Amino acid sequence: DEDQEVTIGHVAQSIAKAFDFKGKITFDTSAADGQYKKTASNKKLRSLLPNFEFTPFDVAIKETVDWYRENYHQARN
Repeated sequence: DEDQEVTIGHVAQSIAKAFDFKGKITFDTSAADGQYKKTASNKKLRSLLPNFEFTPFDVAIKETVDWYRENYHQARN
């Protein structure tokens, strides 16, 4: 939903957690911030499929990382 926007920092933390990464995540603060946010709308999807249930963001990241790990060799060829 539009009210569930995530920051780049949250995306990075979620991916790091899914990979069990224990190191430090560093952001390059010398570069321009770029666009502050880019809101995506799912209003049309909700109107067409009102009962559609989205996978929670952190769960989706974890499932994607798990798939990637299991299929790394095939996915990289």
